[in-house]
Amino acid sequence: MKRTIITALLALLAFQCFAQQEYKATLFGIRSDGVTDNTSSIQRAVDFISEKGGGKLVFYVGRYLTGAVELKDNVTIDLREAAVLVGATSVYPYKGAPALVWAKDARNVGLIGKGVVEGRHAALAASIEDQKAKGHIPASVSVPSLVSFEGCEGAVLGDEVKLIENIVTK
Repeated sequence: MKRTIITALLALLAFQCFAQQEYKATLFGIRSDGVTDNTSSIQRAVDFISEKGGGKLVFYVGRYLTGAVELKDNVTIDLREAAVLVGATSVYPYKGAPALVWAKDARNVGLIGKGVVEGRHAALAASIEDQKAKGHIPASVSVPSLVSFEGCEGAVLGDEVKLIENIVTK
């Protein structure tokens, strides 16, 4: 009996060690007001979580304005129900990235949950054309996709995540 209990406790402890750590977006100063540019705060959170060995960056109810965010090894963004990642309408917070949420040659990255990724494609496209006409950006710049996982191993795009206003590449 004691052996069974000890085995069960060890199995439970081992499972908890391998479970993904969850980090609330608000712990990193990420604001859900829909107007604060959270690009750098979200990127710092992703970098921190990756450096700590990985985990989930969890977004709860709200609208989180951002430019491009590069996922790093072992980091998953978890958009809970009524959480919306809202794409910036200026080209500059994307810094030439291929997508709003992206990773290249990363391992175990993902975008999951019941939330929404809203690209605001038309407004961003208009802004890009305006900047091109003024000569501020090269003519080759185009509207980034919503999600891009290029050359990634173990990438997950949850089937409940709603993607609005752009093409998804994988």
